[in-house]
Amino acid sequence: MTLKPTNTSGEVTGLPATIEVTGLPDAVEGSGSPSIDSYTTEDVTLAADTLNQQIVAAPGANKQIWVYGLILLADTDAGTVALQDEDDTALTGAMALSDEGGFVMNPSGNFAMPWIKVATNKALEVDTATLSAAGSITYAIVSV
Repeated sequence: MTLKPTNTSGEVTGLPATIEVTGLPDAVEGSGSPSIDSYTTEDVTLAADTLNQQIVAAPGANKQIWVYGLILLADTDAGTVALQDEDDTALTGAMALSDEGGFVMNPSGNFAMPWIKVATNKALEVDTATLSAAGSITYAIVSV
């Protein structure tokens, strides 16, 4: 709403002295208001040339894995890593790392906006090609 002056002095006239707010929208309910069951940081160790390496187990019915931060460092050769769920649904592309290179997904400070959300009741896995890698992951188990 734009208020425009209604007289030559520039004053806005014709409005009540107070504005009464009679209600606000209800809080988001259902799947829009998830509940964080647990939050942790764990070590990650990945073998070279290995598919479907589980780094977080399936959390159970009506629960998801939300990834807030990830650090990975190649420790043998150059190669690629790719995150996926247990059904091989891609969560990232194949990320190339040089020998002793790596990456950091800084921890997200917004619990409602993780970097990655894994599908309900699915494990988080990583595929490696050529390299082995190590690092840590920060994630939550969320009831949805």
